[in-house]
Amino acid sequence: MSNNNYMLEKLANLAEISKERNRLKEQETKKSSKPGNPNRKLSTHLLEDANDTLDKNQQLGLFDSYEITKTKSFPTLLGRLPIFIPGPSSRQKEMIDEDFALTFKTPFGRGRRFGPPVSCKDEEVLFALLRLSEKRLVGKGDRLPIALERSGQWLTDEKNNLTVQITMATIGQIIEELGLRTKGGNNYKNVLASLKRLNQISIELETRKQDMYFGTSWTGGKFRIVDIEWKTYTDQGLIFCQFTPLMVKWLKEHATYYSWDIRRQLKTDNGKTLHRFLSTQGNSYSQSLAYIADTIEWYGNRSRLKPQMQSILETLKDDHQWCDFRITGNGRKAPYHLDFWRTKK
Repeated sequence: MSNNNYMLEKLANLAEISKERNRLKEQETKKSSKPGNPNRKLSTHLLEDANDTLDKNQQLGLFDSYEITKTKSFPTLLGRLPIFIPGPSSRQKEMIDEDFALTFKTPFGRGRRFGPPVSCKDEEVLFALLRLSEKRLVGKGDRLPIALERSGQWLTDEKNNLTVQITMATIGQIIEELGLRTKGGNNYKNVLASLKRLNQISIELETRKQDMYFGTSWTGGKFRIVDIEWKTYTDQGLIFCQFTPLMVKWLKEHATYYSWDIRRQLKTDNGKTLHRFLSTQGNSYSQSLAYIADTIEWYGNRSRLKPQMQSILETLKDDHQWCDFRITGNGRKAPYHLDFWRTKK
């Protein structure tokens, strides 16, 4: 295909996108004209301006943009790491080291989470951002909407381009995705605060390697999950979220399907965390209850670990037909042990 034909086809595609956007704009305008909806129009205009800017930058050749289907997965590794801790964030003050980082151990190595304490509520905002994501951008690091200078050469393609995934949404859309009833007030403030916390998180991971001559060595690195920019008003705002190239790699190569509907119906942080962890373990899993509790940073009295974990698993089995399980042992000479089977995704 000649360059002229390629450009004509590209412009035609952009014209179709613009036509569809205008149709959606007309629908949103009708909604915004209803009484009691004074700020919806502001959010619509903010989102339109952001999309127009993205289209113009693509036409200028700064990057290529690709539509993606709605994300229903979560990076498997993140689902297994104790990054988002159940229970109140205040409990994390006792878990940080001298660098003010939360430390954790995994079966394959060790790690630290830097930044403010993030909880299950922050994790749900991250899930919502992933589910609202509709595009991936491919381009040089310094030409992406949020420039990436030090991105790791191993994440570039043969043209030295990086791939990121973006979400452009109003805070109201995020609140709606979370299933909250009202889009203003405390819900607005809490979601905005959560977005700011997510923007500050970075994770350090080290893996252990045994060398026959030099003994044990550790290799590792530090990475970010997401970069977020915002433009906010009294009770409305626009969010631009750019998932890092490493997150995109995981989403494409090492992701786990995650039932958002089940997550939103679970009542406790321990329940949500256990469900997320078990979702990453394939169709079957076998481990002691104490090990699972340590891995996910179980919140609460460990003396009641068996009945509480059993209650969560019974909910997943009976109410959602998601799994089957068996807990054996007596908690003394024979530690409590879980055998778990997934019956559906």
